[in-house]
Amino acid sequence: MKIIKFLGLAILIVIVMGLISAAFIKKDFHFEKSVEIGASKETVWQNVVMFANHDKWSQWKELDPSMKVTITGNDGEVGAKMAWTSDHKDVGNGTQTITSVIPGQRVDSDLDFDGKGKAKTYMAVNGDSTKCKTTWALDMHLDYPFNLFGALFAEKGMNEMFDKGLGMLKTTSEK
Repeated sequence: MKIIKFLGLAILIVIVMGLISAAFIKKDFHFEKSVEIGASKETVWQNVVMFANHDKWSQWKELDPSMKVTITGNDGEVGAKMAWTSDHKDVGNGTQTITSVIPGQRVDSDLDFDGKGKAKTYMAVNGDSTKCKTTWALDMHLDYPFNLFGALFAEKGMNEMFDKGLGMLKTTSEK
């Protein structure tokens, strides 16, 4: 009986400490990664700005080949929207809407993960006819107490996601 009380108290202390810690942890997170790609800036740009080309390098499509994607609006332009549905637990449902385009340089989007979270993202492409640097960034806000999970787990997960996605973009663009 003493062990159960001790374990219960220990768990309660861990939960309370986590909640107190979350009150002092940032709520806004910025993640950014870049990759050098041995392909023309125009090739990479078309793979980034056009939702129709995302299937070529989408790590989520690789996870769920049966994922359904719908593109509305003028693909590659402000207001274009890509919606996806998936039964895969790591893919889920959501939308990505282009909010800003600097032709040949940067595309900004709003992400909505089916009401479970929102984020802003951009991809920037800088280079010439033989190579370019591509940067992928994401900004998100996590309310208390979920910000604790963001601080503990999000950075590792985002680094893995960006590494995988940028690696697939590199491979696709260099073909």
